Amino acid sequence: MPIRRGGARRPPVRCPDDLVPGPLVSADPISDLGAELAAVLAEAATAHGVPGAAAAVVAAGEVHLAAHGVTHADHPAAVSATDTLFQVGSITKTLTSAAVLQLVEEGRLALDDLVVDRVPALRALADGGGPDLAGVTLEHALSHRAGIDGDHLLVTRRAADVADLAGARRLFPPGAGFSYSNVGFTLAGLVIEQATGQTFEAVVRERLLWPLGVTGAGFRADDLITRPVAAPHLVVDGAAHVLHGAGWQPGWELAPLDRAAGGLVASASHLAAWGRLQWTGAGADGAPVLAPASLARLHTPVVEADAREHIALDWFVRDVDGLRTIGHGGVTVGYVSQLTVAPDAEVAVVTLTNATNGGAVNQAVRRWALERTAGVVERDPRPAPGRHPDAPGRATGTYLHAFGRLEVEAGADPGTVVLTVEPRADLDDDAWQPLAEPPISYAFFTGRDAVSTDAPGPVRRLLRFGDDTAGPAAWVLSGSRRAPRLT
Repeated sequence: MPIRRGGARRPPVRCPDDLVPGPLVSADPISDLGAELAAVLAEAATAHGVPGAAAAVVAAGEVHLAAHGVTHADHPAAVSATDTLFQVGSITKTLTSAAVLQLVEEGRLALDDLVVDRVPALRALADGGGPDLAGVTLEHALSHRAGIDGDHLLVTRRAADVADLAGARRLFPPGAGFSYSNVGFTLAGLVIEQATGQTFEAVVRERLLWPLGVTGAGFRADDLITRPVAAPHLVVDGAAHVLHGAGWQPGWELAPLDRAAGGLVASASHLAAWGRLQWTGAGADGAPVLAPASLARLHTPVVEADAREHIALDWFVRDVDGLRTIGHGGVTVGYVSQLTVAPDAEVAVVTLTNATNGGAVNQAVRRWALERTAGVVERDPRPAPGRHPDAPGRATGTYLHAFGRLEVEAGADPGTVVLTVEPRADLDDDAWQPLAEPPISYAFFTGRDAVSTDAPGPVRRLLRFGDDTAGPAAWVLSGSRRAPRLT
């Protein structure tokens, strides 16, 4: 879909005085929907030992908020859905894409711009032995098709400047595949800064957050230290432990190069405002923030991820019981978040948690909210191992993933495989790798897609293998990341 170019530059937006815009606060906070949301959130968080969570549901023109638990297991303070800030991780990417489309509207960028033309320092990477980014366009970056290892900066824990991308693996030619890419949004953030002459954080704040009436969100600890912030936790045997100095980032905040990929810190009410913009295109005062054509372009799929989802300009697009939804999750060390929007139904669902196992809470709230407000039921893929008995033969082997060495072996039952993740031996000693997990069994539900049958917790995981050729799969997609075959 074409985007208008050559428009006037947007006037500067003044910082609003209110933390949350008035029109977004539900006029009936004790409505049945709000009470039900609070009950669902509390039940799910308690069942999984998640210390703190906040949620928001936008439906029928109102926002319903709920909070549960505490911000810190050792120094407990009550979570607030309006005030408590969580790292929202990769939900940030949806704002990065929107900032690019604003600049496209103004004629200052185009989606087919090459990132190396916009950020000349990137050309030096190939000359220095790093990945050749010559063919990567802005659209490739925003749709996870840049083709290089998208987690290189996280795994190596080096993100001081673009030279730290040296050593990133090339997975496929630009535009020739899909692999979830934090690095792609690092590139997009650099392009935004070059085009505007501002920091990425300033662009998001002034062009997207302030027009929504959001002043309490941010990216840096220095800016947020005076506000109530949820601490990150690891839950072990039902007990929550505060995480200190863990993960890929050098401190609590993400490094500047990582912020366009996942650095936003915000509350549930902040993301409710962002979710509602996905069908209104307008800020708190009704003034346009994104043109209808830009919203449509952001939400329109450009590549298939797996049998369940397609990828738009960052948004994950899924058909849920006949209803189109767009969404994005967020994971940083100790935080798991989710934003799901059904633009046609004018429904948005936000869940923020401060624990590594918060995905189960997100799923419970999302599924309840979609059924309660839009009348649709989200279901897991159904394994059909008997229909695909030959699929494991193509899948078995060893693959190199950003987060580990994957061993795929045939399972005991026809049409099943077992995935074991081992540490990567090719990384430096100070590299980051996720916590070890036990082997997980998967059953195929198409000839190349398999769903977990015994993963910890209620959230199912998916694998997609190679392509439709008859030979061994050249790669596996795990956690939406492509891992090339080694053997």
